[in-house]
Amino acid sequence: MSQSASLPLLWTEAFALELQTFFTNRLKCPEAAADLTHETYLRLHQSMTRAPADNARALAFRIAVNLAIDYQRRLNVRNQHLADSDSDTYADTVADPAGNEPSKILISRERYAALQAALAELPADCRTAFLLNRVEDLSYLEIAQRMGISRSKVGRLLEQALAHCTRKLEP
Repeated sequence: MSQSASLPLLWTEAFALELQTFFTNRLKCPEAAADLTHETYLRLHQSMTRAPADNARALAFRIAVNLAIDYQRRLNVRNQHLADSDSDTYADTVADPAGNEPSKILISRERYAALQAALAELPADCRTAFLLNRVEDLSYLEIAQRMGISRSKVGRLLEQALAHCTRKLEP
């Protein structure tokens, strides 16, 4: 990680590793831990640019705790949504509304499983934006408000999710 002029003494490789370990232990997801470590750095840098903190280390960990809580909340919403939907029924409906061709149902279930796998590979914020848009039919503005990000960030997340899913689902 590069050293910033406003964070020369605090942000070291050792400190970044300490934060990443904190996230990994709390979230049990190394990929999310890496993303949130980077996000912590960005938010700490923004905060220190606006007004230097007396204790930058404490501020960094406060930011990290808040990001971890937000991540867990988004994950809980996603998991609740997935638990509420009956995936077999959904796959059957998407596959063949008439429900009378087993081969089509099988193909549809395989494609649905491939879609679920592709979504599982996405970063949490990307997957959340995709599900809110495509499943809950929320607008970019509604997603931005719910996730606490800008509309343009929602657009980038959805573009990333769609590109990834398209690559994974193409024959």
